[in-house]
Formats: sequence, C-alpha cells, structure tokens
Amino acid sequence: MIYELPLTQITGKIRIKERLTFSDYGLSIAPLKTIVNERHYIEWQIGYDKIATKYNFHFYGANKKPKRLYELSEIIFDFYKNDIIKRKSLENIKSFLENNTELIEDKAQINRSIFKPENIANTQFLQSFISYPLFIYKDKNFLSEIIIKEKQRAVGIQAMLYFCFPLSMLKNKKEESFLKKSIQSKEKGYLEINKENIDIFLKMLKIFGILSKNHNYDILQILNFMLKN
Repeated sequence: MIYELPLTQITGKIRIKERLTFSDYGLSIAPLKTIVNERHYIEWQIGYDKIATKYNFHFYGANKKPKRLYELSEIIFDFYKNDIIKRKSLENIKSFLENNTELIEDKAQINRSIFKPENIANTQFLQSFISYPLFIYKDKNFLSEIIIKEKQRAVGIQAMLYFCFPLSMLKNKKEESFLKKSIQSKEKGYLEINKENIDIFLKMLKIFGILSKNHNYDILQILNFMLKN
C-alpha cells in the first residue's frame, strides 16, 4: 500500500519537525523554506475512526456516536482483507485488551511546580512550571509518542498519540527521496506500507487500546467489526 500524506497543511494532523538526537524535543519547521535532511521527521496525529452517518457506519464509539474506520484502522483492515494480517493477530490483540486493566491515563500525572515570584517590567508575577508525561514506544525507524495533557473542553486529562518516522522514508510523486530538496506548496509525500512494517501499525492499534477506557472501548469495537467482516 502507498499511503498519501499532505506535507504543507499547517493546520493539519501532519507536521514536519526537526531534532538532532532521539532525546531532543522536536521543533516544527517551515517545510517550504527548508532543505530536507536526516534530522527531519514526520509527526502524524494518526486517527482510527471518524464520525459517520447512522446509515453508513461500522460501529458506535464510546461517545455513542456512529463511527467509520479511518486511517490506522483502514490500513489494518485492508491488510487483513488481503490476508497479510492474519486473523489470529487481531484475535490476540482483542483478547489482550479485553483482559488488560492497566491504562496509560491512569498511570500518568501532570506535575506543577510551586509558585515563585518573578518580576518582569516592574510587574510582580508568580511563576510555576508544568510538565506533561511523555511515553515513547520505539520500533526500528518508527516511534509512537503519547503525550498526556488537559482536556480542552472537559475536566480531566487525555492521551494523544503521534506516529513519528524519518521524512527520508517518504517519496515524492516522481518516486524520489525528499532528501536535499525543499518541499513544494501543496506537495504530497508517499509512505510505503508493506508486510515488513505493518506490525508497527498493529502495535499502535494495541497502544491506542491501553490509552484510556474510551480508547479501549473504541478499539474493541473496531476489532469486532473487522473479525466479523
């Protein structure tokens, strides 16, 4: 499978970032003004479902809304239908998630330091620092980064998963590497997903299932749909 990724949508779910070493915090770059090198990588806030109509859905989510397979789950379902992913692999993930009781959101805690006085421009402030938990799962050139932050529209915390891999793994429309080139406006990148790297996508599905109770519920519904179809 060749998967198309938009590379220049600033407000999209895919960002190009740069870091010198694995332990560095990745910084976003302006892709149209940058010559691509080995330090650049893709950060993809990959999803597994999207809202559907009540007449054209695959399952009901934890939020009671009709949902369809999307991105990660579409990729896995396509490989399953083509017998590259075996039924036993999906059954093993389903069994694990049904019996697992440890969730990342339950283990994570956002830490805040005590307030200290800070004078800026003759104005007295109280300053504190907030640190967010970050979990990383590494598999060869692929990373799954999970960061825990406050919910924007509700009380509590939420876990967000980002799929990261070197930009050098993508090809352009001419099937050429992006290395030593700048990315053009509205240009797409193409990632080859095959039997050699499909396991990381299965692992991400499993990780999604241990993020929270709602994620666990959704992933189990997705697996039930796949196994019945």
